[in-house]
Amino acid sequence: MKRYRLVVNRELFFARAALKTKESVAVRLFLIDTGSSYTIVSWEALASLGIDPAVSLVRRSIMTANGLIHAPEVTVEELHCFGQVIKQFPVVGHSIPLGSSVGGVLGMNFPRRCATNLNFTDATIEV
Repeated sequence: MKRYRLVVNRELFFARAALKTKESVAVRLFLIDTGSSYTIVSWEALASLGIDPAVSLVRRSIMTANGLIHAPEVTVEELHCFGQVIKQFPVVGHSIPLGSSVGGVLGMNFPRRCATNLNFTDATIEV
């Protein structure tokens, strides 16, 4: 396993990830959320890849702080994060209220695809 340092800001943990299609790449900062089942990507980041979540026929029910929402699921050709490349990775499109520098939420559907150890004290993740 390789160890990666996480970005810590206001007691929240972030990591850089790249979303790729054949035509483009979007590198964004993602909030690591152990309470989120799905990886959520901002509409802006998806649009920069040429992906329009509004046309998706697949919807996921997600419980948010504001209640239950039904958000579109789309597939990103590749997700690159912590030295891993996951092909045909499903993400949910939704607005991200954390500012323009944050492209989404890295949910548990990412680490469930590879062995990971998250160390909150050291702000590191081993993958």
